[in-house]
Amino acid sequence: MANVMNVLKSEIVRLARKEAKSETAPARRIMAAQRGLIADLRRQVGAMQKELNVLKKNVASSGRAVLEKAQPKGRFWITGKGVRALRKKLGLTQADFARLAGVSVPTIVNWESSKGKVSIRRKEIPARLQAMRGMNRRAAAEILGKRKSKRAKA
Repeated sequence: MANVMNVLKSEIVRLARKEAKSETAPARRIMAAQRGLIADLRRQVGAMQKELNVLKKNVASSGRAVLEKAQPKGRFWITGKGVRALRKKLGLTQADFARLAGVSVPTIVNWESSKGKVSIRRKEIPARLQAMRGMNRRAAAEILGKRKSKRAKA
């Protein structure tokens, strides 16, 4: 009797495994496909990270070149007469010049009334003034948003 019980038990186990296998087969196929997709995505992410690192290096090197061009070479100084001449060259009022330089109007008045070199405390102002030296009236007006359209004149 023990032999019949063992055979019956093993047959039940075999049938249960067969049934479980047939029930889980579709899920296994889906999981295998998902694992393949995940592997492809990992490869793509790795390739993109390598490309990103190369681009970061290129941008960093070109960014340094741009910053070096933007930064004034050597020390920058300007006199009170120079500030006034620059303002007149650009055809700006003291208020507009102050807005373009990023300072207040009284600062421009003080700069223009000073006899020698103008003392500038903030570090970004000399770069702005030096950039303003290379501008013309039209560029200054465009930056300030005062350029009149041709339609308004007609």
